[in-house]
Formats: sequence, structure tokens, C-alpha cells
Amino acid sequence: VFDSGENERLFEEVMKLPEKYRIIIHLFYYEDYTTAQIAQVLGMSEAAVKMRLSRGRHMLRDILEED
Repeated sequence: VFDSGENERLFEEVMKLPEKYRIIIHLFYYEDYTTAQIAQVLGMSEAAVKMRLSRGRHMLRDILEED
């Protein structure tokens, strides 16, 4: 349950991202995993996780700024 319509919309936009960004953003922001934990779970380097997290944030920012 979301405390505002804004948070619900943000979650909906996260779920529309390409899978490789969506999974990492979901684990980081909604499940409170660290980048090291995400890297271990997904079998990738922490640097790759940080890069996908950064790219995913930029994608979300661009989407939200359009509206």
C-alpha cells in the first residue's frame, strides 16, 4: 500500500523499466538490499550493479520530467 498517488505512480514507472534496470532498482529501493548484496544475488560485479542503478535512475528521471 502506498501513502500517496505519487509513490504509486513512481512504482508503476519502475515496473515499466527494462528488466535489467527494474530488478536492481526494486531490490535497492523497495527491498533495501545493498549494492554488494544485489551483486552477489545476481552474480555480477558491484560496479555493474551501480552502473545499472545509475542508468535506471536516469531513465526514471527522464520519464518523470516529461510529465
